Amino acid sequence: MKRILSHPWPLALFVLALAPRLYALGDPSMSFYDELTTLARALEPSFAGVLAGAARQYPPYIDFQPPLYYLIIHAVIDLFGHSDFYARLPAALAGAACAPLLYFLGKRLGGRACGIVAGAAVAVNLYQIDVSQQVRLYALFGALTLGAVLALWRALDGGHRRDWAVFALTLTAACATSYLSAATLGLALVLTGLALAFPGAAAPPRSRTLIGLAGSLGLVLAVLAPWWLATSGMRAYLLAPSMQARPALGAALTGTFAAFSSHYAAFLGRPELPWLLAGPAVVGLGLGLLLPGRRRGAVVVALLFATSFALVWGRADSAHHFQVRYVLPCLFAALLAVGLGFSRLTERVAARRVVHVLSLLLGLALAWPSLGAAPFFYRRDDSRLKTLAATLRQYAAPDASLALWREADPWTRPYFETFVRWYLPRAFLPAQPGEDEDGRVARECLLLVPASPGTPPPAGAAPVAELARANIWRLPLANATPLVPSTGTFTASLTPEAAFAELAGSRNIRATGTSLALADRGRSGEASYVFTPLPGQLVALAGLDLGSDAAAYPDEPPSGRVSVLVGSDRDSLTPYRPDRPLPPAASLTVRLLFDPGFDRGPVAVTRLAVTLAVSGDPGPGDTAAGETARRLAINTTVAPCPAGTVYPGRYVLDPSGRACPFADRLANGVSHILGNPGPDPLEPDSLELAGNPGGLWLTLGPTAVAPQGPVKSRRAARLADPAQWEPVRLQIPLAGPAVMAASLTPGETGTAALLPLFTDAGFVPDAWAVQTTAVKLPGQPAASCPDAKPCAVAYELTTGYPARRLDLTWFPRLFGDVAGENGAVAEVAVGDGPFQPVDAFASTRSGRWDGLGVTRRASFDLGRATGTIRVRFRLSGDGAQLWSSPETPLAAVLSLDTRSLPVVSLPPGETALTAECPGQCDATLGFGVE
Repeated sequence: MKRILSHPWPLALFVLALAPRLYALGDPSMSFYDELTTLARALEPSFAGVLAGAARQYPPYIDFQPPLYYLIIHAVIDLFGHSDFYARLPAALAGAACAPLLYFLGKRLGGRACGIVAGAAVAVNLYQIDVSQQVRLYALFGALTLGAVLALWRALDGGHRRDWAVFALTLTAACATSYLSAATLGLALVLTGLALAFPGAAAPPRSRTLIGLAGSLGLVLAVLAPWWLATSGMRAYLLAPSMQARPALGAALTGTFAAFSSHYAAFLGRPELPWLLAGPAVVGLGLGLLLPGRRRGAVVVALLFATSFALVWGRADSAHHFQVRYVLPCLFAALLAVGLGFSRLTERVAARRVVHVLSLLLGLALAWPSLGAAPFFYRRDDSRLKTLAATLRQYAAPDASLALWREADPWTRPYFETFVRWYLPRAFLPAQPGEDEDGRVARECLLLVPASPGTPPPAGAAPVAELARANIWRLPLANATPLVPSTGTFTASLTPEAAFAELAGSRNIRATGTSLALADRGRSGEASYVFTPLPGQLVALAGLDLGSDAAAYPDEPPSGRVSVLVGSDRDSLTPYRPDRPLPPAASLTVRLLFDPGFDRGPVAVTRLAVTLAVSGDPGPGDTAAGETARRLAINTTVAPCPAGTVYPGRYVLDPSGRACPFADRLANGVSHILGNPGPDPLEPDSLELAGNPGGLWLTLGPTAVAPQGPVKSRRAARLADPAQWEPVRLQIPLAGPAVMAASLTPGETGTAALLPLFTDAGFVPDAWAVQTTAVKLPGQPAASCPDAKPCAVAYELTTGYPARRLDLTWFPRLFGDVAGENGAVAEVAVGDGPFQPVDAFASTRSGRWDGLGVTRRASFDLGRATGTIRVRFRLSGDGAQLWSSPETPLAAVLSLDTRSLPVVSLPPGETALTAECPGQCDATLGFGVE
């Protein structure tokens, strides 16, 4: 503790750097390309899988980097699960560690003032903060580079084995993180050569320096040589088509310093200020070179910048364009140069504490051009993947699958697969039947369709929702394996719903509408067809016509292929040979094997036609219609479905093959039927309401109400004799606008949410309470004040369940007027009580629009309030807006105590349900069943 108090700068700079890097760290969705690429590697099932994925540079083909950072993220996911915050935490910690590391390096090169300037400047540098809030390796690469340079300089000065050991470990870790660390290797060789050629007064013996350098490089070689050798062929193969794409040197330097000193300026319509940092850096470097005591430090800074920049600029090509993040160590060199100059100018000032305070202020002042962008711009949720995941969950029926329909930037196959694995783990079934016994469970498929021109979805698909970059369509899945065609020729259908019905099983296969292709082209796949005629008949393979396509790089033959196995069942499959026909059997299995080969390129079946020979007579009473119905019943629950029947949490077809509803619209005095097609009583986990229940009463019966107590004990106490069951009358003490959605869990906690949309198609003006004075903006999903006068958007709902907490998510947008009059305030009131503030957004006086796309969240303790809950959004000024769209969804969610709601059991068969509304009600009722 005494040491920390006597030397507070390292800890103070680390805390100063950590705070902005942790701010809203988990709020934005993962970004396309960069962050999803890292997750594609890290989500492999094992550490060995992570290594294998990084070794073959797939998926996708854009990340040529060693595996250390992916292994770290894989371990974090194993420990903390699928959390955006924890996935980004290693980068945030590494980015924050750069501040004290830069302080120590600056202190050794140019004194404490130099270290404070550099450490404080990097702590608040918006570009480095941005890099540190992404699930990417660059923050760790920067920290390890600083650690290696610091340890090397200490070792060259003192020759201690400890310093050489630290240098060896950090250099090895840096090289295992990024190939860009080759610049650090070059820097180490140059600095060691200079140290040997121009030794200092206290320099260690040359032999010790050479042994330390050789040992460090030997460790790097021993650890990483197997990796480099194993992956050199793949890297050379993938980089062979690339072409040199080196920018002009002046343009590259200008863009680099513009990003370092005024990040996001171009996006905000402000002038970029590259010389704000480049000028002081050049001056500081010149002053350092003029002073003998600072000359060695200035040379190190210049070499750090030159080696890092020269490697990236000199190697820029069409596969790896010149990017500023690749030259992140140049930021550290520039800040050190500024520190050297300031240290040189203040070295004669006797009041060193004053100098240190001024050093801190100078470092902080270098970030002032970025203040207008922080924190509202760089925390924008541009990809909106969390919103998309929530929308998909919302519209998914029981036993739904999910598929991507066609590829279009940014929705290419690897990113779609990674998005699903990260945000929707185990939420959806595979889009094509699997080989296991549960492989045919899916009953519908949600299609994610990129919002760009292309092949339209299948004819049977219906639109569900529209988002910024993708639309959602619903596609029913037929679930009965087809009969052998009467014509004797089977032609495979290549749309998702038809392929689902035709395939007996598959692995890693998707139907595109024009082909069957590998879902993950980095792995093999298979598709199986089973042809079974009517009972009593035999089938034989008379011919097979297969069309396939395998892609490869230009001037390279494709290594992927599709092969065919045939047999009477899955245990007797042999390679297909036209000259060796199989004897007739009770069934015929045709299996397609997809091998991506070395290319890992697209492999697809574009045509499959099978000619079948059927012999024998079916048994008496066996007809095609009866056999089709029997096969449908094997995989799907079939039950009568008269009008008004609802099957809670179940996918049920009527005898004609149409899906029965699992939710229905309530009307006062109208009876409904709850169906339970299973043999056992069914206990819904929740009541799902959409719209205004109006305090309705539900009469169920006959049914059973479990006794009070914990949910598990209540379920265990279910009445065993259905003859004792009686009608039950329940009240749902909720009322609100049409934009309300409630999920009520018996005996636990429920929610009632206000979910308004201000889009032209989704806007419900009647949902606003009478206190509303705002108006909707035409053509925009926003509300604003008429005539620039203060206005409000208000909502009301009434609950008889105790309300514990209000969780608010909202999207105000303000023009940062100079007078500071524009503002937005979110408030809540209970009953006739006064409104209390929940959150506020004030004008930043920035001269631009702030806040759009930035999620604001706040909570308010309601203390188990009942009665009317009023939520109000007050807008002031002529530039204040409240947005709500599918991409920026406003939500006010009440956490309700629903322990008074009993658990009910629905007997097998049918249960009558009648709704009675004391006032106006218009709601859809469904049930959640695990």
